[in-house]
Amino acid sequence: MGVRADEIGVAAIWLFILSLGAAGCGSDIAGDHGVGFTRTTTSTTIVSIPSPTTTTVVGPAPSTVGSIPDPPVPLPVTTTTTLFVPVSLEPGESGPAVERLQQAMAEAGFFRDSIDGVFGERTATAVIAVHKALDVTRSASWSVDDWALLAAYPGPTLPVRDDQDDRIEVDVTRQLLYRVQDGSVADIIPISSGNGELYANASGRLVRARTPRGSFTFYKQYDGWRISYLGGLYRPWYFLGGYAIHGSASVPPYPASHGCVRVPNWEADYLASVLWVGLPVHVWD
Repeated sequence: MGVRADEIGVAAIWLFILSLGAAGCGSDIAGDHGVGFTRTTTSTTIVSIPSPTTTTVVGPAPSTVGSIPDPPVPLPVTTTTTLFVPVSLEPGESGPAVERLQQAMAEAGFFRDSIDGVFGERTATAVIAVHKALDVTRSASWSVDDWALLAAYPGPTLPVRDDQDDRIEVDVTRQLLYRVQDGSVADIIPISSGNGELYANASGRLVRARTPRGSFTFYKQYDGWRISYLGGLYRPWYFLGGYAIHGSASVPPYPASHGCVRVPNWEADYLASVLWVGLPVHVWD
């Protein structure tokens, strides 16, 4: 029959205790046996058989993993798109549609006044200029179809003059003045030229009211009003004899002058800031 390990352990302990007791009474034992007796002391090594243990690892505590936050949810974005619906407009009206019209005409070179949303005289005059350029009825009323026509307007077709990046072109047929700057059309201004009728000149001779055609240059200019036997000329720029481009209070959408090129007075004020003596002028049909 085999001996268990725990039985061996108990026996070993008892042997250890007995050996301690024997060592403590050794002199008596020696005396009992007398001289010549040799006591042999046996040293017993107790081998401890450890029982199974649990290993504990000492170290930093594992980090606590928190709950993973939900991904951010984008907030709803509300966008508002304003669709412009073309409308007809008349002088005297006001509002966002008029402001939009003024902006469109300014971008195309027809309007140089403040964009205030008021369909006043200057806006009406610019509308007439647009109609002249589009070859439609020269009216101050703005129609629904005019919006698309203006948006598609490519600009005027002018004679090529490679050596003159800055100049004035007067289109008698369309009754428009084009100011060319750096080779591009910067301004489009309505005019009224000679009406072709007979009138008596300063010497009393009958002559026909005709605007001279050809290529010229401005040779003199006056600020303010110049009064002649035919009436007043506001801030005139002379290009041939007594013929000038000048401001007038009367600039209808058709030829009405004695031969000069009339522009609205406020346009004459503007031109005075961008023209100079010696600038080329071309007048043609």
